[in-house]
Amino acid sequence: MSVAPDRIRLFCFACSGASAMAFAPWRAGLPAWLDVQPVELPGHGRRADEPLQLDMPGLAASLASELSPLIDGPYLMLGHSVGGVIALEVAHALVALGIEPPNALIAVASTAPSQRGGNPDAQPMNDAELIAELRRLDGTPQAVLDDPELLAMVLPVLRADFLLGDRYQPPGRAPLPCALHVFGGRDDSVAISALAAWEVECSGPFQLDMCAGGHFFLHRQRDDFLLRLVALAQAHRPSLPSLRALG
Repeated sequence: MSVAPDRIRLFCFACSGASAMAFAPWRAGLPAWLDVQPVELPGHGRRADEPLQLDMPGLAASLASELSPLIDGPYLMLGHSVGGVIALEVAHALVALGIEPPNALIAVASTAPSQRGGNPDAQPMNDAELIAELRRLDGTPQAVLDDPELLAMVLPVLRADFLLGDRYQPPGRAPLPCALHVFGGRDDSVAISALAAWEVECSGPFQLDMCAGGHFFLHRQRDDFLLRLVALAQAHRPSLPSLRALG
């Protein structure tokens, strides 16, 4: 699947417990030249029959192998919350395979790797702890929280994703050679200092923008966020050669 000369591909990684379908509504609000490619993790959404992953390096290597055939031109990687860390690790894994790095990494409402305090011995949260965290983050419909059958489907995925993030320890290595853009929510619990600490992860230009809203501003204030995203992507979009240059 090749990308048109003036298009740029956008790989999207969702937050803990979410499916790649979280990004499906974006396609209607984005220009055709921005090719949105939501990435489904094992154990999520259409891959629900696959084992959930708790090992970040293994997950990143596996996803990089899956995505590498899709990369035949410029691309961006965007991750929401723990998805920001997954996007970073997949980008490093792609570079290790000999693939060009992304034009830019985009971390949204995501605590920087150095601020996560990963503990390889972290233990899984129980149901009550998970439900309390869902209520705190305010991203889960009340109908789901009130339905034991729905919770029985949601909680195992969420438990694994939280554990994946809690056990994550960033390896010592050179920064990713690309631009880095971080978005935060003004009402989110992720501190500005935890967002700013992303700067060391990439060697290219760094920018931090704060948006109205909480942890899920990229979906709840979608129109505003997509305007920002299009402007960012436009800066990395390849230009078609002029007729004069061709002739």
